[in-house]
Amino acid sequence: MSSEKPLLTVKNLAFSFQTYAGEVQAVRGVSFQLEKGETLGIVGESGCGKSVTAKSIVRLNPEEPSGKVKHGEILFDGKNIVELTEKEMQKIRAREIRMIFQDPMTSLNPTMTVGKQIEEGILKSGVTSKDEAKKIAIEALEMAGIPSPEERYRQFPHEFSGGMRQRAMIALAMAVNPKLLIADEPTTALDVTTQAQILNLIKKIQKQYDTAIVMITHDLGVVSNIADKIAVMYAGKVVEYGEAEDIFEYASHPYTWGIMQSIPPEDISNKEPLKPILGTPPDLLNPPKGCAFAARCPYAMKVCRCYDAPGFGVEGNEHKVWCWLYDERAKQMQATVNPITGQEVR
Repeated sequence: MSSEKPLLTVKNLAFSFQTYAGEVQAVRGVSFQLEKGETLGIVGESGCGKSVTAKSIVRLNPEEPSGKVKHGEILFDGKNIVELTEKEMQKIRAREIRMIFQDPMTSLNPTMTVGKQIEEGILKSGVTSKDEAKKIAIEALEMAGIPSPEERYRQFPHEFSGGMRQRAMIALAMAVNPKLLIADEPTTALDVTTQAQILNLIKKIQKQYDTAIVMITHDLGVVSNIADKIAVMYAGKVVEYGEAEDIFEYASHPYTWGIMQSIPPEDISNKEPLKPILGTPPDLLNPPKGCAFAARCPYAMKVCRCYDAPGFGVEGNEHKVWCWLYDERAKQMQATVNPITGQEVR
C-alpha cells in the first residue's frame, strides 16, 4: 500500500433524483479509495447505482432540483469535488478526469469528424496551438490501435465499426493523459473478441501512463484480469469490497455468490446449470428496511429485514462484507456454507 494520499476517496456518498413519484435514492452511502495507477471495478446488476456513483465523481448527474448529493465527500487529489464550482469542474474534466461512456455512437458527435472531436478536447485542456492539438490527436488514435490514424482523423463516427468507435472514445479520453479514467461499461455492446482487445488496450494504456481507472460493469469476468480492487454494489450500497484476489477467492456476500454462480464456467465439460438470482431488485423510491437483498437471499434471517449490517472484516487486509452472517451471534445460531469455497462461513 502506498504511503501517499489516495488519488480518489469517496466517503459516505448519497445521491438522489427528484421525480414526480418522489425521491429515488440511487446511491445510499458509498465509500471507497483509489490510489494512483490502481483499477477499481464496480460490479452489480442494472439499477444498483454504479453509473450514478461514477457520474457523481465528474459531476455529470443532474443538478438541483432534479438531482442532489444528499451527503458525503468526493476527494480528488485533495479537492472536494462536491464543493467546486461548475467552472472549476470543467477544468478538471478537461485535464484530470476523463470518462469513456457505454455507447460511443451516442457519445460521439455525428456531425464532426472523429479527429476534430479529439482535437477539441485537447484544446480545452490547455494546448493553444491547433497544429500541436492535431498532432496529439493523431498520436492518440495510433495509441488506441486505430490503423491509418491520419486518414481516420478525417472520418466521421458512422464510418467506424463498433469496436473502432470505442477505440476512438479511448483516444479521446486518454489524449490529455488524465490522472483518472472512468470507464462505464466500455465493452457491453461489443463481441467477445473485440471486448478482449479493448480490455487489453485499457490495461496497456494504464501501464504506460500510470492512470487510475474506475471500471463500471455488471460482469465480474470483465474485471477479473484488470481490477486491483472490487466493490460489489446492490440497491445503491456497497455490499462487499476488497482486493480483487480476495473477492474471487473468498467471495463472502450472498449477492456476490449469486453473481459468481450465474457466470458460465470456463470448463465446457461442466454440465451444471447456471443458478440465477431469483426475484428483482427493490424499488429505490421506497427502499426496504434492513438489508436490501434480504427478500432475494436464501440465507436471510429476521435481523436482515430490520437492520443494516455493519461492515465485517473477512479474509484479506481490506476485505469487508456488509452481511449479518458474519456476526458472531449468527455463526453460533446456524452453520452457513459458502457455495463458492465450500467452506463454513467464519
